Amino acid sequence: MLFVGFGCETDNPERVWEVSLPDTPKPPVQPPTLPQPDAPVMKVLHLADTHFDPFYKPGSNAECDDVYYCCREESGPPERPEAAAGQWGDYRFCDAPKWLLQALYSHIADTHQDIDFIVWTGDLIPHNLWNTSREGNLDVARQAIQMVKDSFPGIPVFPAVGNHESHPVNAFPQPYIDNEFDISWLYDEISALWATWLPGDVAASVTYSAFYSTLIKPGLRILSINTNYCYSFNWWIVYDDVDPASELEWMAQELQKAEDAGEKVYIMSHIPPGHDDCSKTWSHQYNRIVHRYESTIAGLFYGHTHKDHYMMFYDPDEPERAYHVGYVAQSQTPYHKLNPGYKIYTVDGDYQGSSYRVLDHENWILDLDEVNESNEPRMYLLYTAMEAYGLSDLTPTSWSGHLHQMSEANSTLFEDFFRYYTKDARPYRQEGCDEECKQTLLCRVAVSDTSDKSHCDHLRTL
Repeated sequence: MLFVGFGCETDNPERVWEVSLPDTPKPPVQPPTLPQPDAPVMKVLHLADTHFDPFYKPGSNAECDDVYYCCREESGPPERPEAAAGQWGDYRFCDAPKWLLQALYSHIADTHQDIDFIVWTGDLIPHNLWNTSREGNLDVARQAIQMVKDSFPGIPVFPAVGNHESHPVNAFPQPYIDNEFDISWLYDEISALWATWLPGDVAASVTYSAFYSTLIKPGLRILSINTNYCYSFNWWIVYDDVDPASELEWMAQELQKAEDAGEKVYIMSHIPPGHDDCSKTWSHQYNRIVHRYESTIAGLFYGHTHKDHYMMFYDPDEPERAYHVGYVAQSQTPYHKLNPGYKIYTVDGDYQGSSYRVLDHENWILDLDEVNESNEPRMYLLYTAMEAYGLSDLTPTSWSGHLHQMSEANSTLFEDFFRYYTKDARPYRQEGCDEECKQTLLCRVAVSDTSDKSHCDHLRTL
């Protein structure tokens, strides 16, 4: 884990493997047809990185000796007034109190009464990394899930598992590990908790390895992928990294079934495949599958970074062709230096021939400085994508153009993007983003396959 933290990688050929894809040849690519202005739409709420802390205590020490996790009774009293944890959360190393999440959910339920369904991309557990337990994590998960159930009754929710759900953190063993490290304690519980929203026929794959495939509605399927099997901080992939749980093989088979049935598919997971912490071979195989089934896949949704951004998928055979874009949603927790927020997608609606593609998204935040001073949890619209970036549509081609415009020197588009990326939080406004920061961030947007970062090099030449 130390080596991964320093960015070390391996080129060991024994760490290179390949998933067998179904024999069916890739059909000719059919670019999605943009809907008519009066076509029906659906609204989708994306929740991500909730990180609920049931022990958050306003006024406690937000600058404690533990450094990376404070704002609890155990953090002790603050040594100066400015070190006290805010009533509604804090920009320092502190997670989301219950009343913050309840106020956020209440605002969503009141403001967006037309939500069709919710994708929830994991990380419910707080960042007290060295002080977790199985029962403690399950208790937090139960409470966090109950809040969503209570706040959005009758609305389908499609969850994914995050890296913080396990104990120890990040440790997700392969399904064949059946000794004291067996993770069935987690998968059995989340299967039971998710059963409110998911049909009974997914229970077997959830209890097996926390992934599933199910219909959102006739013609539209969702695959929830357990990306902890790509996470470099999961030490079980040092032990055995070859397609753990045969998940990617399963993903390809499910996409083939959907292609055969004429269905469109949303793919969701916690960790984006292009994130630096996603192992190169897993990321590359995932991208192979997405590329093969690009016409079947209608949307890709991720979390994990706590920031608000997107991720380009470029054709490995035609590197200039952007064939998909993944959306990464902002966190509900303020951890760390961030405002809480959420994302609402407008997607092509439920009608014959729908592309089900994302047509626009709006991004809402709560300003911690403001709410801690006023004690009124006011959520407001920070931006909508098409208007803020001057885009005519949200096709991959348009997003690719936006990325290249941002890479230009002194780009005001990038300044706007950085403000939205950090949810307009004061600590990041004060820090700013220099050229090195800008290059790192644009690279994060340009790469979906961690085994091929050539698009970063291309951006550097502009």
